Amino acid sequence: MPVTLTCARCGRDFTAPPSQAGRKYCSQPCFRSQQAEDTAWVTRSCGHCHREFRLRGKAAAATRGAYCSHTCRQAATGRRARRCAQCGAEFFPKTPNNPVGTLRGRFCSKTCSGLAQRTRVARSCRQCGAGFEVKVSRVGSGRGQYCGRTCQAIAEGTEERSCLSCGSSFRAVRSVVEKGWGLYCSQACTARRVACTCRVCGAAFTVKESVAAEGGGTYCSDGCRSIGARRRVGKRCPVCEVEFEVPASLGRVRRTCSRTCRATFLGTDPERLAVLARARHDQLSSRAPTRPERILYALLDDLVAEDDRDLSWQAQYRLDRWTVDAAVPALRLVLQADGDYWHGLRPEWREDPRVQRNMASDAYQNRKLSEAGWRVLRFWESDLLRALPACADRLRAALAHGPDEDPVRGPGA
Repeated sequence: MPVTLTCARCGRDFTAPPSQAGRKYCSQPCFRSQQAEDTAWVTRSCGHCHREFRLRGKAAAATRGAYCSHTCRQAATGRRARRCAQCGAEFFPKTPNNPVGTLRGRFCSKTCSGLAQRTRVARSCRQCGAGFEVKVSRVGSGRGQYCGRTCQAIAEGTEERSCLSCGSSFRAVRSVVEKGWGLYCSQACTARRVACTCRVCGAAFTVKESVAAEGGGTYCSDGCRSIGARRRVGKRCPVCEVEFEVPASLGRVRRTCSRTCRATFLGTDPERLAVLARARHDQLSSRAPTRPERILYALLDDLVAEDDRDLSWQAQYRLDRWTVDAAVPALRLVLQADGDYWHGLRPEWREDPRVQRNMASDAYQNRKLSEAGWRVLRFWESDLLRALPACADRLRAALAHGPDEDPVRGPGA
């Protein structure tokens, strides 16, 4: 049935068929005049230098087109030019929020930033007075005051500590302890190691504790790792119950003995079927409805509004492994809008193997949904386009007392 729309050009109300519900203009002259206005050249005044310039109508109507050039836009939006602290070139920072003191606000590129940070300056040790060089980045962060750790320990003082790894006593600088460090006496104790046994040769070896916590420390060398990867473990096929062997590295991945059994297993695996059903539902929900579906949805809106009961219907409703075109959950009613060719309306079309698969899938879906207590109504595309009153009568009867005649295809089957 026709829908009422408002022209975006003249504001006049007009009617259109449900298949043209997305129309914006009532007539071809309104569309042509709006198109000419959108593509016409207009004269604007620059918001910074006030110089007149020309641009297309669509750009003038949008937020763009306020400035005549990129330079004026930068000058008006606060992106002031700066001088690179390394090469002296003039540049504009990417955002005005980058302060002058930051790396992005001081240098024009990553190359200049790297060169500046690799530059070393001469310093004098605060403890012994010896001269040394240090990176500029360390001086800027407050470091680079001493020529070495010995002078730092003498100047700031040390305290007695106990190593968490080997338990030996050592002295740590107080400033280091205040930062939460100074827990280990040496680098070897910092990288604490645990004892492990190789699964292949049985040799004892040590690895870092962090590596062992992540599941490492299985093999002592690459050679043992290669041998271990070739080890085979026995498994039982869940489809044909045949005993077979697989490499130990594939023990968790390989489930079946052959590709044939794998195809059968994937077709009956509940977890995989649920994942595929969810993926199909997401794909169907994200796409735009087809023309027969739009007509069916408009017809549903009208008939549900006429009904005195508080009924609600849902488009792209998910039922077990299927996503149907529409459903009325309160009445356990499923509605499908089928294309004439792909679902086999004419006998000559049913010779296509793809159409035969679709027809077999439709019959299987009808049987399973009927066994689950759902009524299924299928509407041909040609009936929705040319015999809409008959489709409305079928749907009205289904909403009231149940479908007349054949509950699946109706009088047009």
